[in-house]
Amino acid sequence: MIDLKNIMKSDIKFKKIWESSCKNHRVLYFQINKEDEGIDAHFHPLGEDHALILEGELTYDISFEEQIVAKKNNLVFGWTNYVHGYHNYSEKPLHILVFATPENNLSVYNQRELPVKNITNIRLIEKLPTKEEISSTRVMFSSTPPSDFSNCLTLDLENQIINFNPCKVESSNDNAYITFKLHK
Repeated sequence: MIDLKNIMKSDIKFKKIWESSCKNHRVLYFQINKEDEGIDAHFHPLGEDHALILEGELTYDISFEEQIVAKKNNLVFGWTNYVHGYHNYSEKPLHILVFATPENNLSVYNQRELPVKNITNIRLIEKLPTKEEISSTRVMFSSTPPSDFSNCLTLDLENQIINFNPCKVESSNDNAYITFKLHK
């Protein structure tokens, strides 16, 4: 179990929170300040990354044309072969968890050429719907506990604690359950 509030209070800018035994799934913590470069627009030809905003305001690059703004407890998706990037244009620090599958980034693009827009669709989820799940090819986010906790992380959104022990935890409206779909 990791108390994310302690990491957020520190000077840590990047930390690997968890990695699967096959090394194809990981949870990464980032703190991005306004003066930081952020994570320039890129794509994953063999994987995905999705970000949960713990605190602050994320400006999220989408393709070459759009940006959306995500706030605390919002979730954004970075699909396979879809250009995306992470930036903070606000005065307050941005704290995010990135749920990543293979990290092979073949290309990085200049995000400064992308216009800012507020667009909400499947790429921005403001809150996990009750008793529903949102799934990509490699990761599933749910507000309902899974039947099998062996590949599941539990994130207490209220207390900002992540639990990666494969055991049952008490169900709560403040929990998000993240299950990595393992590929052999």
